Amino acid sequence: MPIIEDIELSKLLAEGQINAISVDTNIFDEKGLQLNGTALHAVSRLAALHFDFLLSGTVAEEIRRHLERSTTDAFRAARKAIGVALGAFEIQTPTRDDILGLISGGQTPTEAVENRFRDYLSSTNCEVLDDATLVDTATIFNAYFKGEPPFGTGAKKSEFPDALALNALERAAEQRGKGIIVVSKDGDWQAFCDRSTRLYLVTDIERALSLINDPPVVLRAALSRWLGEDGEGREEISPHLARAVERLEFFVNGNASSGEMEAHAWAGELQETIWPEAEEVDLIEIERSHEGHVFVTLSIPLSLVVKVPIEIEFSIWDSIDRESVGMGGRSVEPEEELEIRATVNIAVRDLGGEDEMFEVLECELDGTYFEVDLGDIDVFEREDYNPPD
Repeated sequence: MPIIEDIELSKLLAEGQINAISVDTNIFDEKGLQLNGTALHAVSRLAALHFDFLLSGTVAEEIRRHLERSTTDAFRAARKAIGVALGAFEIQTPTRDDILGLISGGQTPTEAVENRFRDYLSSTNCEVLDDATLVDTATIFNAYFKGEPPFGTGAKKSEFPDALALNALERAAEQRGKGIIVVSKDGDWQAFCDRSTRLYLVTDIERALSLINDPPVVLRAALSRWLGEDGEGREEISPHLARAVERLEFFVNGNASSGEMEAHAWAGELQETIWPEAEEVDLIEIERSHEGHVFVTLSIPLSLVVKVPIEIEFSIWDSIDRESVGMGGRSVEPEEELEIRATVNIAVRDLGGEDEMFEVLECELDGTYFEVDLGDIDVFEREDYNPPD
């Protein structure tokens, strides 16, 4: 079925024609494999809406492999860093293995991944499909030789996992007699869903969750007013954004014009926030309390201009004395524009009433590490060559 507009998708959801969601591996990668992150874990609340969360068995295995690779790399990096630190301070106890044991809880990377992923599947009420049982070999090979999506004219063999996953989802949708929202940024997945009669592709998990939650009109209108140019929302969220920016980590790349350089970035400073239109804000969780309050989790796509203070130290290698000789340093403060999502938890009191009030409870940015590319850096500044009179 052709990719349809949000309003048409909302109608199908309201009519009960779609009752499940599935997520591609690239979405998990995009979220840094943080299974307890807000967006990836928000699907756990869909069961209360009688909405199912499905994963293709092929996708589940890909996620598990990506988790294991990431965890193994992190374990190796920690092992090396701890060894270097212990050596620098000449610490005998605790040993490197003692510290690694505290970090890992005594688990190997494989054991940690199995436990994390099992807990995630359980907490989100996820059903993992048996792809091989749902899809016969002939279906895959017919698509392969005909060049049908997800196969194409390129390296067709690499598309076999996608073909198995997508056909399994298609078959599951047929058996259920209902449509499935498929969240993916893969063009081959979009091409397959474009020909499907039951799979509906959405590129962002936040937008998919917002469509499924279908917030009441009164809540959507109140939030639009509060977040609009004349509302108070932007002003109230801004201090939380500034604190969230200070927690970001920046890694600096650059090349010294001569010798070597080391650069260290300090906490970023928020300079400007470019806000989206109201319709671009996604409501990914809605919960009502016994007191009548409404707790809402918003996902807001933002452009943030951040000033990053960076200290640079230059040095050259003295081949005679075989030592590094410092050549001084200086500071720079480049401004970086970050395209990033903010997850904002708010409480709404007396919704639609005379005493309607919004309170920002928490704000997080969807991302932790960012690179700053300084390019080629001169060891000396212009005034070093031409000092003032």
